[in-house]
Amino acid sequence: MRKLKLSATFYSTFAFASNLITLSCLFLISLRGEKGIYVIQILFWFKIFTLGAIFYFISNYKKNDFNYYKNLGLTKNQLWISTLTFDFVLFLLLILLTLKFV
Repeated sequence: MRKLKLSATFYSTFAFASNLITLSCLFLISLRGEKGIYVIQILFWFKIFTLGAIFYFISNYKKNDFNYYKNLGLTKNQLWISTLTFDFVLFLLLILLTLKFV
C-alpha cells in the first residue's frame, strides 16, 4: 500500500499535463467525423510521443527526486513502469468510453 501511495505521489508531478493531453485527445476523438479510425491512430501515437516527452523531461528535471523514492524502496524503473502504465490504461479506457457514448 505504501508503494502505491509513493507511485501516486510521483504521478502527481506530471498528472496535470498528462491528463490535459488525454482530455484534448478525447475531445478530438469525439469530433472525429468522417476520418474515424485515422484520427484515433494519430492521437494514439501522439499520446505515446507525449508520454516519451514527459519521461525525458521528468527524468532530467527531477533527477534528484529519484533518490527520495529509492530510499523508500522504489526504484526508478518501478516508478516509471507503474505510472506510465496507469496513465496509458486510463487513456485507453477513456477512449473506449468516449467511443461508446459519442
